[in-house]
Amino acid sequence: MKVAIASTKDGLIFPGHFAHSETFRIYEYEGGQLKLLEVRENPLGNVPDLDAGHHHHHHGHHHAHGMHGVQKYAFLREKVLPDVDVVIAGGACQTSFHYFTSNGVKVLFTDPVPVDLVEQSIREDPKSFEQALNAEE
Repeated sequence: MKVAIASTKDGLIFPGHFAHSETFRIYEYEGGQLKLLEVRENPLGNVPDLDAGHHHHHHGHHHAHGMHGVQKYAFLREKVLPDVDVVIAGGACQTSFHYFTSNGVKVLFTDPVPVDLVEQSIREDPKSFEQALNAEE
């Protein structure tokens, strides 16, 4: 199974909404083993989060990518994370959580700690990780 960890370029769990993380660290998880495959840049990482809070949009202003809501999460799933089964993140909104989980992706949350600690935790206690994956929503 492929696992994506939403992270900063400095190696921390991205503290905000995972759709705007700077990078995703992609791993293969099999038989209790976690292996880093690649680090993917997130094109939405530098785009303002139009879904955060309540924004008043003024005519004549154009936003980079201009995406929000389901359109943004569809882009993220199709273009950045098409092959992942699990996302580990510091945060998400209800819409992104629902979009990803309804597309068969398990979303797990953690504090904005160093990614190394999350990797270590999974490697040292794969049974707890697997229990979290199998927990009901």
